[in-house]
Amino acid sequence: MRALGWSALILGILAGGAFLGLRGRSGPLPPGLTGTLVYVSDRNGMESLYARRLPAGEDRRLTFLDEPVREPAVSPDGSTVAFSMAGRIGFVALRTGEVRILTLGVDWRDASPSWRPDGQALLVASRRPGDANADVHLLSPVDAAVGQAERRPITLTPGADEASPVFAPDGSFVVFVRQDNLVRVDLADGRTRRLTGGFRRMRQPRFLPSGRLLALWSHDRQYGIEAMGGDGKNRETLSQGVILYRTVAPSPDGRFLVATFTFDQSFHPADALKLRQTEELRLLDARGSALATLARSWRHTNHSPEWGR
Repeated sequence: MRALGWSALILGILAGGAFLGLRGRSGPLPPGLTGTLVYVSDRNGMESLYARRLPAGEDRRLTFLDEPVREPAVSPDGSTVAFSMAGRIGFVALRTGEVRILTLGVDWRDASPSWRPDGQALLVASRRPGDANADVHLLSPVDAAVGQAERRPITLTPGADEASPVFAPDGSFVVFVRQDNLVRVDLADGRTRRLTGGFRRMRQPRFLPSGRLLALWSHDRQYGIEAMGGDGKNRETLSQGVILYRTVAPSPDGRFLVATFTFDQSFHPADALKLRQTEELRLLDARGSALATLARSWRHTNHSPEWGR
């Protein structure tokens, strides 16, 4: 009887796994979900950008290039997506799918594009070919011919790697990650100050519409989401547990988050079968509690979502 029970359980898990491999979404979505979701998927054999109009639109492939495309960033007006590709920065128009390249990836290797609030410039994490560490640069204008954008260094810190730069909503300062801490640089005077410290390793800062700063953290096999003021004060742990979200992005109205689910350290029956886990997109509420799965498969990955208007 016990053997029969385990057999039924395994068959049920396998059937459920096959079902999940085919199904991209799960559960009813909450009311008021709007905007355009842009993310990376390798479902066609190459990491490409896909877009979906929420709540019920179909996925549409945006890029058809011969190299992996990563790190999408939706423009403030919702018309264009910046991306990184082998050290270059490019754009794709959401309406037409037209692609153009901004930087060549020769003198500088660029990554992590992030828009200035006026939509006329980009922050990037840039390194010289062969260098281990990156600094934060500003590229403008975004409509420059390929390789002709002006490059302005925002930071210059030999020996320290910097990543994930993002503008404050008013454009007056920039926040980025340096040595697992969030750092702020005021653009008016170049003043730099560290916003976080302690044992938590911070990553992937994003600003909420309210002006509060959101970031992911990890410490001692615990993972979570933290919010704070733009000065690093009034810190609040929104979520904490054993689920690792690699990236997170707020909705335009700040009511929801969309995250790259990477793994869950707690035990589930399917773990016993050693089924292949891939990254998936999860919809969270504003405090980081899971609401629904937006895209998943055991055959391909879905990751790095950004939420535009």
